[in-house]
Amino acid sequence: MPEFFRSVLFRSFYSQSMRRPWIAILCVGSICIFSLLPALAQAPAGGRAFQIVTSNLPAPEAGMEYKAELKAVGGKPPYRWTALEQKLPAGLAFDSTGATIYGTPQSADQFSVLVQVSDSSEPPLTNTRLLVSSAGPLLAIRWTDRPHISLDHLAGAVRVKNGSKDKIELTVIVVAVNEIGKAFALRYEHLALPKGAETPDLKFDSSLPLGQYTLHADAVGEVPAKNAIYRDRRQLERLTVESQ
Repeated sequence: MPEFFRSVLFRSFYSQSMRRPWIAILCVGSICIFSLLPALAQAPAGGRAFQIVTSNLPAPEAGMEYKAELKAVGGKPPYRWTALEQKLPAGLAFDSTGATIYGTPQSADQFSVLVQVSDSSEPPLTNTRLLVSSAGPLLAIRWTDRPHISLDHLAGAVRVKNGSKDKIELTVIVVAVNEIGKAFALRYEHLALPKGAETPDLKFDSSLPLGQYTLHADAVGEVPAKNAIYRDRRQLERLTVESQ
């Protein structure tokens, strides 16, 4: 078990905001159990966490009509969108009401924009994400061995591909969360991933207590020089451990 999990506190990879709340962790043997309450505070019981699900923007073509619709899930609609910091390229504009970037770009250069969405809760929930124009996803995580239950073991494997033009600092964490909110860390990896490269299979196989689980596989890629963070997630529900 990495020393990373031995610390009392660590940053949550479930926060899609830039603030990254802290959560507590307790390790017993080879399994780590930790509280996700701060990180999942934006997820109503039985619902989805409030987050921006648009992963990247389409690549622009000079002189051609451009339209990209931004999407969010969870929280309480209607949503309010804002473009932060980065200026859009000449010819493009941001429609905060329709959550759309539109226009006719004057160049085909890659661009990025930091967007924030708020819901209608009191107080409102907020979520921030850096979106980069790209022909494909900048970071993609996929199952290479679909998660499955064998007796009390939950096993599977993932791979992550860096679709960006930069070397990234990649963190991958696979966590199973049971019906009462307890979370069990099944796999953790931190490595440098060159542009265009894909990790080998990141396998996991752990014994879990009886219960029904939702499995989260999260990938977070950071480019410190650009202050950029890319994310992707896979999730499976209703994985049940029925025997020990």
